[in-house]
Amino acid sequence: MAATLKILLVDDEPLERQALRFILSRERPHYQVAAEAGNGLEAVELADALKPDVVFLDIKMPGMDGLAAGRKIRALLPESRLVFVSAYGEFDYAREAVSLGASKYLLKPVDGEEMIKLLDELAADILAARRRRQETARLKEALEEMKPLIRLGFIMDLLNGNITANEAESRALFLGITSLPRLAILVDIDNFADLARDGAEIERQLLKQRVKESIEKEAAVWPGSLVAPVSGDEFAVLLPLDRLTGEGDVRREAVALGEAICRRVRRETGATVTVGIGRPVADITELARSYAEAAAAAEYRLLYGGDQVIHADDVAARSRARRFLPDRAEQELAQAIRMGDGELVQRLAGGILMELTIKEESPSLIKMKILELVALATNAALEAGADAEIVSNLTLAASGEFLHLDNLADVRRRILERLVDLVNQVASSRERRNAVLIERACRFIEANFHRDLTLEEVAQQVYLSPCYFSRLFKQVKGQNFIDYLTRVRLGAAKELLLNSELPVAAIAERVGYHDARYFGQVFKKQEGYTPGVFRKIGGAKNAGSVN
Repeated sequence: MAATLKILLVDDEPLERQALRFILSRERPHYQVAAEAGNGLEAVELADALKPDVVFLDIKMPGMDGLAAGRKIRALLPESRLVFVSAYGEFDYAREAVSLGASKYLLKPVDGEEMIKLLDELAADILAARRRRQETARLKEALEEMKPLIRLGFIMDLLNGNITANEAESRALFLGITSLPRLAILVDIDNFADLARDGAEIERQLLKQRVKESIEKEAAVWPGSLVAPVSGDEFAVLLPLDRLTGEGDVRREAVALGEAICRRVRRETGATVTVGIGRPVADITELARSYAEAAAAAEYRLLYGGDQVIHADDVAARSRARRFLPDRAEQELAQAIRMGDGELVQRLAGGILMELTIKEESPSLIKMKILELVALATNAALEAGADAEIVSNLTLAASGEFLHLDNLADVRRRILERLVDLVNQVASSRERRNAVLIERACRFIEANFHRDLTLEEVAQQVYLSPCYFSRLFKQVKGQNFIDYLTRVRLGAAKELLLNSELPVAAIAERVGYHDARYFGQVFKKQEGYTPGVFRKIGGAKNAGSVN
């Protein structure tokens, strides 16, 4: 279908306008002359009202000349194309017209062939610009639809510590989040398994949705709060602290919010929740620690009962009454084990052991403290997903070994060795889990490559954020998602080329390419020759015969 143009003709000579109109009606009747103007002022008014695609402007006109009118029209309609028309002696004006961003200028008397050629070029350019704007609008709309998923992925990356400060600021800006959170709260539905055990899955999902809505209503009173489901019956509430000053204010306000959430959930859903509150952090990259503290606090529901708020400080006070190791040191060590950072584990554990030997004189008390260190490391490794049987064997071996050692230097060395073994198990377990997730993603790709498959859709299948999935896929497979998808599609295409009589265009459609020409380009880039040549020579093993 030919592109249409809306044209405004501006010239103080009616015969000149009539000549231009005649050329258009004869050569390009689908180009519409929207209006004519006899002076610059009228041209500006008509351009503002009609929004023409192209404006033909005579330069020399009484009153407001074509150049002055062009400046005003350019300010009103930056997307419109200006074509200046001038007599032979007006080249200086024509040069100024070019400085105004004119598409071109024509000499009087206007040559019809030159005019039509110019308009056809402008029509193609305008059509391409329209398509680009439409595509940009479509992409923006699609991006808006994806924002909830992107937001959830952002929150999960924050909770898992899989993000840098710069990445967090950039993604927050994109999502319209003006204040980054520095405190994490975990809300856990009490007795969720019992509540939904005898009900249908729809009832479980409805309960979770009602609880989520109740949490969101209450959290809305805290400016900038973020709420997201994180597991079957748990929700994270992340809070910025810009409006609060001291630690006392933070704790008081957070506990008040937690209590309000408990009341609203109980009132609106009939269920109860336990709210665990972590400590505030100074940097966004440490938010995972606050969330881990909130989760640990919520676990004390077993001792304290549900339908209440439990702060990490309350748990710490209880822990200090029964444990030996410094809270901060053990938290950092446990986090390092969960992260699989062997070097950091050795440094932190070495510092703890050195401090124990310096402060305590009784070897028996030192050994008791080291037992607690082993228990801490064991729990951290299990929480990180390490194999329970292997961890159990390592723990028993470590405990048995060092209890029979009399030299503290030997005890320290042996414990550090066993901690490194635990870290290696954590790393191996993470690699296995990652491999399983990526293998599941690959199977999904292989079953759905014929569709318009996107990275976001595949990431959703394995419950990972698109950004983290992309990095993990490259790490596990050694190639990015697009390259892998292309390889799968081309593998299927080669099978069809060799074992079917289907046309190349039909094969392209079957393997996920809706544009046969683009399919041919991709195939040749990867295989070195076109699909037709590949089919003709019977496969890559005979490629040596192709010139």
